Amino acid sequence: MRVLNLEHDLCLATEEVNFIPPGPVVEFARRCRWLERFMRAPEGEEGRIVPWGWNMQLRERLIKEGVPEGELPAREELEFIKENSRREVAVELLAFLNGISRSGSSCVYRDCIPTAGAEGRADSTAGGGIFESISPGYRIVAHSLQEIEGFLQEKGKVVLKAPLSGSGKGVRFVTNELMETDIGWCRRVLARQGAVIVEERLDVVQEFAMLFEVSSCSKPECADMKDMGTKGAAGMVADVTKFVGYSMFYASNGAYKGNLLASNEYIEEFLGGDIGRELLVAVKENIKSFLSGRLAGRYTGFVGVDMFIYRNSRGRVLLNPAVEINMRMTMGLIARNIYDFHREEFQLGEGTHCFEPERGIFPIEQ
Repeated sequence: MRVLNLEHDLCLATEEVNFIPPGPVVEFARRCRWLERFMRAPEGEEGRIVPWGWNMQLRERLIKEGVPEGELPAREELEFIKENSRREVAVELLAFLNGISRSGSSCVYRDCIPTAGAEGRADSTAGGGIFESISPGYRIVAHSLQEIEGFLQEKGKVVLKAPLSGSGKGVRFVTNELMETDIGWCRRVLARQGAVIVEERLDVVQEFAMLFEVSSCSKPECADMKDMGTKGAAGMVADVTKFVGYSMFYASNGAYKGNLLASNEYIEEFLGGDIGRELLVAVKENIKSFLSGRLAGRYTGFVGVDMFIYRNSRGRVLLNPAVEINMRMTMGLIARNIYDFHREEFQLGEGTHCFEPERGIFPIEQ
């Protein structure tokens, strides 16, 4: 049973168990019903309910429809998903990637990744961490209007984000000063969700995501990782989380629009031309460690980590490896499944077609 509950992110952002999605969201989901055939179950979950994302509202809805509670996630599991869907988790991931050091024989981020040099390639002598611009300081978790205004004065151009919100929703672009509408929005988000994520606006060159699958794990190591947390698990078992592939997507005003359909090898080569394949590989491996340490034994399903390549003020091309984290199905995963499992059906070449939820699958105009 597949459930295309595209209102998932909106459900996470509200405490209303009987939340009714806005009409446009319901209509969008209706037009996207054709995507259900491309939703696949996580490994070991075949034959069970496969939703776009698990939330409390979906649980209550399915119970009312007669689904036994034993076939559904417990309330505690759903609270865990909600807490780990907050944008603060991406802040923690970025700090993790910038702060870890060599452990055992595993390749750990700070020790094995070069910073882009004058030619956009290796420059291992650069100080101050891997990303000259993307340090944890490029973004703050603000708990007051004063913090937001202070960061805006420092950076000039920022993006304001609610900790929980739908795609393209709960995101505001601000330059130089907060307007009255911005102030009202910030106060409402602070009151309801306790924080506002404030990010420096950067010159984005290419958006993409890495897609992962966290498996159910009954190994003793999983219990150990659960107790140790993310930092302690950095050098431990990686089997809990596996890399599914890349999603190279395009957006408009912060809202997802569509995906390029291509192999993982094609996308990695394309992205690596700007920032180096070695960087992508190391980011991938260390995100697996982060997710395993945080989610092992507590979550089974897919995770998408949004990223982007950007150009700094000196024209250097760099990577932001932790923009957003989605603990659910994503359109990027749908695109990945279309290319990987339905390539012949749709006669897809390497990077010759795009996918958009409402437009469908179509060739790129030459």
